[in-house]
Amino acid sequence: MSEGRYAVRRQHPRYNVDLRVSVTVASGRLQARTRDMSRAGLCLVAVQPIGREAEIRLELVLTFGSDGMSEPLALVGRVAWCTPLFGAYQIGVKFVKIDQEQSRYLDMFVAFLDGTLVPGPMGAEDDESDTAGDRDDPFPLR
Repeated sequence: MSEGRYAVRRQHPRYNVDLRVSVTVASGRLQARTRDMSRAGLCLVAVQPIGREAEIRLELVLTFGSDGMSEPLALVGRVAWCTPLFGAYQIGVKFVKIDQEQSRYLDMFVAFLDGTLVPGPMGAEDDESDTAGDRDDPFPLR
């Protein structure tokens, strides 16, 4: 079957991931969950709608099993679309206003999602290949 003329080619792959997200909008703060995420944006599910083109602040946290979490990744997004979904709302968000440091952390976040980066064991000070600057890096490249 042909993709047809309406097929959308994505610049970045999407990863199905269920993360808790704190969302700050002009009307206040709400909690949401992700359905999927890419380097360019994400899809949220929330109990409240958010208007198209609204600029929102996001805080994403990865959970590593029962005893570990990443530092919150704070990003700014713009709502591209919002549709009803079985008593909730599905909200497409594009990341905007990403500075260099946020871009680096977003790259690490996505690398964890695609499996090219895994959290390292804490207390890696005994590893002789470790350099002083990398000792507290929970995302060593492997």
